[in-house]
Amino acid sequence: METHEVLTEWSVGPGPEWTRWTARLVVACWVGSLLLSVVRAPASKQRLLWTAGLIGHLGHVLCAFHFMHGWSHAEAVLHTARLTERVTGWAFGQGVWINYAFTVAWFVDVVCWWCRRAEASRPRAWSVGLNASFAFLFVNATVVFGPWWWKWVGVLVLVVVGVVWRRQVSR
Repeated sequence: METHEVLTEWSVGPGPEWTRWTARLVVACWVGSLLLSVVRAPASKQRLLWTAGLIGHLGHVLCAFHFMHGWSHAEAVLHTARLTERVTGWAFGQGVWINYAFTVAWFVDVVCWWCRRAEASRPRAWSVGLNASFAFLFVNATVVFGPWWWKWVGVLVLVVVGVVWRRQVSR
């Protein structure tokens, strides 16, 4: 199957829409959680939004595997390799493992947060690493691999995230 056929297949029907909208929900929860931390909202609200983001992410992964890859890891790797080759000229599909690792890290983070007081702080390096990983995946999904108009959305979100990060660092 050629890359453009893969992209066309991805854009038709309710499955791809569910996959895209769950991803958008996840980004909204991520940015919202960062904004709540800047305005010093109660940690319990941040934790709820962060948890909602994880649930949305798990829904996104389930939608992608069900609707796009037929529950096949090999198909997910192949699809990722085709998209990567289209953009970079290098057919690399092992980036799927980065998504798996990120999913596990986010899940562990949420479980640990719910096992202690909401106000208890997470190790700074862990929090920065997790958010940096999210930003990396977001940039790849929108700016690098997304349609042209998502590049502008991606840049806008990154500006907001940058401002949030700057405000957190300065306090």
